[in-house]
Amino acid sequence: MLSLFISNKQTAKDRPSTQPLAPILLDGAGIQLQRRIFPHDHEYHKFILDTFEIANLSGEELQYPLIPNGYMSLYFMLGSNNSHGYVSGVLTFLRKLRIKPYSVAYCVRLHPDVIHWLLDIPASDLTDRALPLEQFLPQVDSFLNELKRGESFHERNILLGRYLSGLNSAQFSPMALVSRCVNIILENQGVIKVSEIATIVGCSERYLNRIFQEHVGVSTKLFSEMTQLQCSLQNIFATKPKSLLNTAVTFGYFDQAHMNRSYQKFLDCTACDMRYADAHSLTWNTITNIL
Repeated sequence: MLSLFISNKQTAKDRPSTQPLAPILLDGAGIQLQRRIFPHDHEYHKFILDTFEIANLSGEELQYPLIPNGYMSLYFMLGSNNSHGYVSGVLTFLRKLRIKPYSVAYCVRLHPDVIHWLLDIPASDLTDRALPLEQFLPQVDSFLNELKRGESFHERNILLGRYLSGLNSAQFSPMALVSRCVNIILENQGVIKVSEIATIVGCSERYLNRIFQEHVGVSTKLFSEMTQLQCSLQNIFATKPKSLLNTAVTFGYFDQAHMNRSYQKFLDCTACDMRYADAHSLTWNTITNIL
């Protein structure tokens, strides 16, 4: 059975506007899940949203759900025989990560605009795709070997910092327009019209959407919808409400039917289905692998 894993205890409504929204992770029997959210005073806070590690402790392959959240990710699959690194664009629907028995998936979630700087390609080229990291970054094989030899999640985070240092990642600064728009969307929990954002930042909707496609990987509206999904889901998991109508209205949906349509779009299930999410509430044979 999978359950909600949040490293801090705040729900979306309690979260300060300056605190980045930590996307949902699901914990469960047979796996060991660890997570680190990078605070604003960290050297790489503009680069990394969080890191998390999923260790499959069972003798069977684990299918781990990746809920759409609007962020790109790096996946380092550390197996007993082979290890591989991948970069994934924004996922716009529920996907699954296959983790072999007694293997570890070390994952790095990146802030918007990072991939455009790191790989020098439009972020939209990677939307709903994952490609081998060797195509883009230097010395990936050596880094994978170091991660594999690492004895703990904490040590792998230190190794990540050293690798990023070699790429001069601390010098990264996101495009001011992208950063401001993302903060506006997060502060409003995704419930804001693109026209309002464009007015606030002083540009046209068309230009704003072009910048989001290039630097984030999806349209401004779609990023907002995924933020709204994440905020409502965090509240549902945290409170387990008997009625979802209040949740729907609180998080900017017109009614429960409207919220369910959004959940069907991203997760292929209703909000009620996700209230007590476990492996049985997700139809695995219809969910596409990301790797």
